[in-house]
Amino acid sequence: MPQKSSRLEWVSLLYLVFFVFAVLSPSFITREHFGLSQTWLEEITIFFFGMAGLVTFTIYERVMERRAKESEKIQDAYQRAKTELIDSYAYIGAINRKIELLKKLANDTSRATVDARLSKDLFSALAANACAAVGARAALIRCVELSKLRTDREFIHHTSGQMVFRVHNRDLKMLHEQKVGYDFVKAEDGQKILVIPSDGKRDHKAYLLLAFSGDVQDVDTSLLKVFINQAEMLYHQLTGLPSVSTPVLAEAPKSV
Repeated sequence: MPQKSSRLEWVSLLYLVFFVFAVLSPSFITREHFGLSQTWLEEITIFFFGMAGLVTFTIYERVMERRAKESEKIQDAYQRAKTELIDSYAYIGAINRKIELLKKLANDTSRATVDARLSKDLFSALAANACAAVGARAALIRCVELSKLRTDREFIHHTSGQMVFRVHNRDLKMLHEQKVGYDFVKAEDGQKILVIPSDGKRDHKAYLLLAFSGDVQDVDTSLLKVFINQAEMLYHQLTGLPSVSTPVLAEAPKSV
């Protein structure tokens, strides 16, 4: 701000000099020159100094406009960098929360494996962690016998209010047959449900169903694969089914 005031003072001083020269020009011209009368010379001189003052202010305004645009660009770049930095910290925080979820999941799973039993609380914890990881309204882990389209077990977690997942098992079997990693399935009540099938290849398969309150954005399906693969492994231990080589982590991160 002081620099701008200093420039304005210099421009004002320069304009004042031109104004003084214009006023005093009749005193400088006392006779004819170049075949022009004294009156003509005075008028030309006054016009010249007046135009010089006007041009000075015009150039000053152009310079200030250009510098104002440069300052605006710098401010925009600063705001953009600030936003990107905030987003980066938010992303790092989200990753740290997911790491904590995975640590807790691994700890709970190891305890269940050592005890050779599986409780409803552990399945509910898997559903709750999956729900919290993506900000879903409700999460359901459904274990299905595909050949009979029979639901063997279900474990649900709600964040607000009760909800019923009205998704038919034939729609879940279709995802298995199409070998898709995830998809949205339209429930009987019209809701769009995100379905994450496990990577298991056997007839008994686990599915993770997620319901959202609004639009779905940036859902890390690779993390959800971890939860549902763990759920299927624990389900096999609970029911005494043959062990299945189910990958714990998805092959590559994916986002919806």
